[in-house]
Amino acid sequence: MKERMRRETKDMATIKTLPTCVPIPIPTEKLSQTVENAKDLACVSGFLMRTVEKPTSSDVIRPAPFMLLPTAIPRILFQKAVDIQPYINELYFKVANDHDFLHKTLERTIAVDEFTARQWEILETARKQGKTKVCKTESIQLAMLRSDYMLDTARADSLVLSQVEVNTISASFAGLASCLEKVHSFVISQLGHVSDKSKIPHNSACHCYAKALYSAWEVYGNPQAVVVMFVQEAEGNIFDQRLIEQALDNIEPTVKLRRRTMSYVGEHGTLTEDNRFLLDGEEVAVFYYRTGYVPDQFKTDFDWEAKLNAELSKAIVCPSIGWHLAGSKKVQQELARPGVLEKFISDPKKVAAIRSTFTGLYSLELDQEGDKMASRAIANPEKFVMKPQLEGGGNNIYGDNIKTVLQKMAGTEERSKYILMDRILPHSAKNYAIRGGFPLQPPGDYVSEFGFYGVFLSSSNLGGIVINETAGHQVRTKLQSQDEGGVVVGVSSLDSPFLVE
Repeated sequence: MKERMRRETKDMATIKTLPTCVPIPIPTEKLSQTVENAKDLACVSGFLMRTVEKPTSSDVIRPAPFMLLPTAIPRILFQKAVDIQPYINELYFKVANDHDFLHKTLERTIAVDEFTARQWEILETARKQGKTKVCKTESIQLAMLRSDYMLDTARADSLVLSQVEVNTISASFAGLASCLEKVHSFVISQLGHVSDKSKIPHNSACHCYAKALYSAWEVYGNPQAVVVMFVQEAEGNIFDQRLIEQALDNIEPTVKLRRRTMSYVGEHGTLTEDNRFLLDGEEVAVFYYRTGYVPDQFKTDFDWEAKLNAELSKAIVCPSIGWHLAGSKKVQQELARPGVLEKFISDPKKVAAIRSTFTGLYSLELDQEGDKMASRAIANPEKFVMKPQLEGGGNNIYGDNIKTVLQKMAGTEERSKYILMDRILPHSAKNYAIRGGFPLQPPGDYVSEFGFYGVFLSSSNLGGIVINETAGHQVRTKLQSQDEGGVVVGVSSLDSPFLVE
């Protein structure tokens, strides 16, 4: 018993209140100059976004939203997340390739959720033609994902990591997050804390993402083929993508990356008789999704045609339809059931490490279990978050809205579109949010979501796993009073971790 308690304590931070890296409030005169200097360095570093007013033009740009000071996280918990990420990569690889598990897990959701059903239809179409990445003998699979956590104060007497979700498409900001390390080091120096710069860990996310794209392109085996990044028509977050493109060019200038909308690819792309994908006369080696994770991003039939034909082709799709479905919230909930992780991961230490980050996850299907959890959530909606099968911010249901929605859905299969999750009570800290075009606000109470990128590449022709590693990190911080997050939608700001003992 004592040994088990020692093992559990190693995964916790024994304090619940973390220090800020610089005393707050910062004196007004010093604060004003530091903010202006930080904005300048952010621009010099490429830490930029287009404006809401001109999302299709780079003629007018501003620094992306960021926190003035990096946010504290216990070093032991930061390292734990770094160590776990390859296990997460391995887990989702196996889930993505287990058709029976995906079908059993998503069956009821598919029946009522049109978006999930449309994706499942693509998976089944590809399987019937024997060309899906799930069953091709010459399969090459690439995933660039992100596992998000909060520092939870609710599950123990100490801070613990609680997993929020795993994103397989909506895993952006690897480029911008890598820039912010330099900005925060500069801010700490400006405020007289030079010795603390070493507590901001190096962030290699941008390089790791570019390296993964290059490695997949190389494994594909055609030096004339291109990488196609699926992007939105009005892409305010273009500089995050351009930074990855630049990093890819630094690794290998002969690799050409084309930024295209799904609609364009669906309309202009063609499949050859041997299932090579041709676009504007060029063969595609890798498709990399930076869009396509919510229904509104599929505006025409051409968007869906692009997704289907990418799956039918020999091109490497990141993520493939199996990986995308594996990232659904219903799968996350099922993996949290006792004994399920062991079906995919044989190493007990890996299983224990992953499971220790799970908070409560519950089914809302129309059965006895779902009825019980719906009743609990209606009685105590403040204790839960209700989640649909979507990635990205702005989709979840909180507070009394949970009660309203569940009562409206009572007795219907519509409930199967959602899962229920225990509400995390994250650690909060004082900080300043810097948003271009807006005046600086007084310091507020902020909470952070710590994301850890993972890259995974496998090739059956090369003997299996080629890359499986943690690929840097990212922090998104919002006011404690905000339910939903999202940098692009203007709620959260990008941030850096500050390691404390």
